[in-house]
Amino acid sequence: MTLYTILPPEQVFPHAAEAFHNIHNYSYEGIPILIEQQSPTSFRVQRIISTDPAHYLVPAIQPGSYLPVLQGFNN
Repeated sequence: MTLYTILPPEQVFPHAAEAFHNIHNYSYEGIPILIEQQSPTSFRVQRIISTDPAHYLVPAIQPGSYLPVLQGFNN
């Protein structure tokens, strides 16, 4: 069986479910991204999930950058 996905194997086949309890899908100005909650007020961008090359040039959502408290974000 072949699985075509943009997600890393660690997310498709997690070894432990609790390893991903802080990672969430989020849409930043219409751009789908994965974020990891570092603290109650800080989120770190894990990856950009988009096929549009222009989305990878947005400096605010480069992987590794931090986002402030996200309005309307529910855990």
